Amino acid sequence: MIHKICTFGLFCLIATALQASTLTWDRTEARIELKPDQEEARATFTVTNNGDKTVRIARIKTSCGCTGSILDRKIIEPGASTEIIGTFHKGKRQGLNHNKLDVFLDSQPDSVATLHMIVQVPTLIELQPKIVYWNTETSKTERSIRVTLDMRYVDTITDISYNRETLTIVEESDPTGKADRILRIIPKSFNSLLRETIVISATGKDKMTADNRLHVFVQP
Repeated sequence: MIHKICTFGLFCLIATALQASTLTWDRTEARIELKPDQEEARATFTVTNNGDKTVRIARIKTSCGCTGSILDRKIIEPGASTEIIGTFHKGKRQGLNHNKLDVFLDSQPDSVATLHMIVQVPTLIELQPKIVYWNTETSKTERSIRVTLDMRYVDTITDISYNRETLTIVEESDPTGKADRILRIIPKSFNSLLRETIVISATGKDKMTADNRLHVFVQP
């Protein structure tokens, strides 16, 4: 019985490999950089059936809820092609996003291809770090935040908004020139629970605006 199961499993693997080998893709990876005002990225992948049997795409599994797919047609006859359009919805995501689309054929347990959408969402105001905190085990000293602007879109810090009753912030230029501003932050008291948000705003050409948030915590 075990021998029959193993034989059947091997047969399925061979069948999957044979079908996969008859399919050719124009590409399996797409790299895209979104503009700040773009909410969605799309990438088209074209697959061609070079075999002598008709194949059918059963489903496409995505690695993230932010990623979807649009299939031109499921059935691919010998010599024919179809397109898979991968979609990525930005939401509140920033930075590099690597999303996958696994393509499955009828009656095949394993995917015949994995398509990659690598999307760069620009961070117009980058904060390093984005969270600062103090507790009983940390030193009661100031924390330094590096603020870096994406000069392609914003070039001027217009406002740093925070609660002046609970925080002291000193702004400085970065002597290394790697950041556009250094913020040195310290709470006015370490004796009570504190949760604050600092909002950094910036503007650039074509009336582009951006903001980012820094979170401050004190746990006495």
